[in-house]
Amino acid sequence: MVTGAASGFGKGIAEAYIREGAKVAVADLNAEGARKVAEELGENAIAVTCDVSKADQVEAAVAKTAEAFGSLDIVVNNAGWTNPNRPLMETDEETFRRIYDINVLSIFHMTKSCVPLWRKQG
Repeated sequence: MVTGAASGFGKGIAEAYIREGAKVAVADLNAEGARKVAEELGENAIAVTCDVSKADQVEAAVAKTAEAFGSLDIVVNNAGWTNPNRPLMETDEETFRRIYDINVLSIFHMTKSCVPLWRKQG
């Protein structure tokens, strides 16, 4: 599973995994973008809509990936968000919270969703 894979670095990572023979879940908040990339990658890719800042969506994405491919072996937690280039004192709390939720809280959510599955997989 590669998060943030509808564009940019995530898309490139997903493409590299496909070239190497992996099966890839293209996970992104942008459902249409994820679908398009998965179609471009072919039969070894699926699209998974997921807001990585939401625990229930991460859990569902992990479950969908494991169900589609029989297991989930690698997660690239690539999704990220940043503040437009401006001083910290001009950043409001809502913007900072979004950055934190996507860049940090998502790692917590992904870990809590994947570890039980990986334990089960052995």
